[in-house]
Amino acid sequence: MAKDQSSYFSGKHLWSKTKDDFLGCYLTPFFQKVFRYSENGIIYIDAFAGAGRFENGEVGSPLIALQKLQAVASKQHVKRPVQFIFAEAKSASRTSLKASFQEARGGSRYIRDALVYCSCEEAIAAAQELKLNNGRRPSTLFYYVDPFGVKDLNMELLLQSPNPQHTEVLVNFNGLGFVRAACATRKTACNLPNDLELFDEDFCENVPPSERIEKLNRCLGTEEWIEIINRFDKGVIDFWQAEYEISRLFCKSAESAYRYVTNMPIKDVSQRQAMGGLVKYRMIHMTNNADGCILMNDDMLKRNDLNQTRQLGLFKVDVDGNAVEPSEIDRQLRNAIHQLEIGKQIKMGNIAAAIISACGVFDCCTNLLRTYVAPLLDDGIWNEQRSTRPRESPSKASAAAIWSIGQGNLEHRCIISYRWKSKRKTLNGYDTARPH
Repeated sequence: MAKDQSSYFSGKHLWSKTKDDFLGCYLTPFFQKVFRYSENGIIYIDAFAGAGRFENGEVGSPLIALQKLQAVASKQHVKRPVQFIFAEAKSASRTSLKASFQEARGGSRYIRDALVYCSCEEAIAAAQELKLNNGRRPSTLFYYVDPFGVKDLNMELLLQSPNPQHTEVLVNFNGLGFVRAACATRKTACNLPNDLELFDEDFCENVPPSERIEKLNRCLGTEEWIEIINRFDKGVIDFWQAEYEISRLFCKSAESAYRYVTNMPIKDVSQRQAMGGLVKYRMIHMTNNADGCILMNDDMLKRNDLNQTRQLGLFKVDVDGNAVEPSEIDRQLRNAIHQLEIGKQIKMGNIAAAIISACGVFDCCTNLLRTYVAPLLDDGIWNEQRSTRPRESPSKASAAAIWSIGQGNLEHRCIISYRWKSKRKTLNGYDTARPH
């Protein structure tokens, strides 16, 4: 049922704290990784920023990002230019956001004055044209998109970047609100679960159906949602299955521009505890960087285990509680290997990221490599060659593995490299241990 929105911004709800905790825990290692090497600067876009603080004083996503950046930058001798770009529709909230950001920013000269726009479209357009260092495109871009509903979400904007190989996107997607809006647009009965309360902005009553359909198509980047709603209307799938399929459709569209796409439900664990909580939103992450995918995967698992409930049992399940078949994991693993370029040196993390993107979030990277990649050595699919430098302890040994993959008369060979540091496996600077 619809919910009175008047008190929504007075303070954080339980699931709001989960998603903010999720964002903050990811941004710390993200900034640690990219800050030092982003010579041409970092652009951080919060496309639905709000006022910066809730009415009770709790910090919102813009200040969370600023705090995480400042904590990382304080330990770096060389400072890289950083531009924060925000979008907020309400004039009063924009004024509050500018004031709270400027106060928190202090005298940090490497952080430029925030650019605040009225719409998501304006903010992203500005980010695509902005140059921070001698007219060069920015080294790194991060989009955080947390809309109040789905009517203002535009997939096409998220697929465009001046530097796609170094762009990450984190979207708070309201699949529940989409199903409701789609049913209303198609004039389909939508019997919401009795315990479901939706905090979002629906279409105004005077918006014609043709415009609604156009906006819903723009949200997902496709019109395939109509078939899902038709099956829901006929009783072929229930409400929760429709929400899941709509979210998967959003991810499918994102995969046209981003190699690795993962998602995790944000739940209200005070409800439906036997089922692990009531789904409220989904955090969907997009990147072309395997290390970013791995970090997000492990962060999703950590947040889910700490703040939500994941079904425990004899069989592997993902963060949605769906069974993950070992045969499907093995199939996706072998597909990833056979697609590798012959003789090209890659990281083991690329293999793990391919499994995560194809099979979902169900296990941390270290376990994925140990459980599914290592057995291929025994199967003879790949051969491992280790080398230890003189005076170097085994815990810090560099190693390389040559994979020999038979496919008909073709012998597919590629080099898989990894390294050990302080007795912890690292992948291009990202610690694959579960984040704290």
